[in-house]
Amino acid sequence: MKSFIPGSFLRKGTGGTCSARYCYGVWLRHLSILFQFGNVRGYPNTVAELGPGDSIGSGLAGLLGGAQNYFAFDVVKFTSQEQNIKIFNELIPLFKNRENIPDNKEFPNVYPRLATYKFPYASITERQLKKSLTEARIRRIRDNLTDISTSVNEDYAINFICPWFRPDIIRKESVDMIYSQAVLEHVDDLEFTYRTLYYWLKKGGSMSHQIDFTSHKITAVWNGHLSYSDFTWRLIRGQRPYLLNRQLLSTHIGLLKNTGFRVVAVIPVKGKNGLARNQLSNKYKNISEEDLTVSSAHILSKKE
Repeated sequence: MKSFIPGSFLRKGTGGTCSARYCYGVWLRHLSILFQFGNVRGYPNTVAELGPGDSIGSGLAGLLGGAQNYFAFDVVKFTSQEQNIKIFNELIPLFKNRENIPDNKEFPNVYPRLATYKFPYASITERQLKKSLTEARIRRIRDNLTDISTSVNEDYAINFICPWFRPDIIRKESVDMIYSQAVLEHVDDLEFTYRTLYYWLKKGGSMSHQIDFTSHKITAVWNGHLSYSDFTWRLIRGQRPYLLNRQLLSTHIGLLKNTGFRVVAVIPVKGKNGLARNQLSNKYKNISEEDLTVSSAHILSKKE
């Protein structure tokens, strides 16, 4: 109820991306899945992230690995220059030392899981790293961090656009890879968002999205948010700029296909001890068994 009071929403942060090792791990997980299933020929040149959160750390990891341009799109600004520079400085030795990907013991709630957490030389070659980690290039990226372009300027390695609401904010078919980590469950207009991502992505480009279908601890049971009516859920959300859209895995897959994407891989995770079907609200009582039991999923898709 407090959220209905003007000015009551406080930007407390989103968690996670304030850690360089977390950002390093997130980027390399997306990259590993891309190379495992995506039939790609090389490292993406231009990458875009939806909802970077507390820092643009995973995008900075993408740049250190070899990407030339990174676009960050958010609806609420949580990140700061100081945080980004700190994360960047901590990412550099991780790449220089070819550190292994932080695994599920270090970050038990981070998905997708990988078959191996060794440094992904199949995705980032030594030759590429020697070029991307030169002192001159690191200095250029650091300089860019002190003057991030908040309007699109492709001469900059980093562009941060917040808030974003129009597809034409960047050039059509200008991005090689789009990714997000536990973001799309918060997006209200998924149909518009997927159409926009399709507009941005080059033909042959890939999208890598890790989506969390849990209640984010709003309820005691992981799928307890599906027990509320739409009216009650609107009261729970209040005036927050975002919460959870309560959309299911099948909705995302259907929207991707209807938009024109080819779904390449779906890596689901089953939730434990969730509500039974008869405990759900009428809106969700007839959902598929997969939608009832999947607590998160990684979806890799391509524009052809």
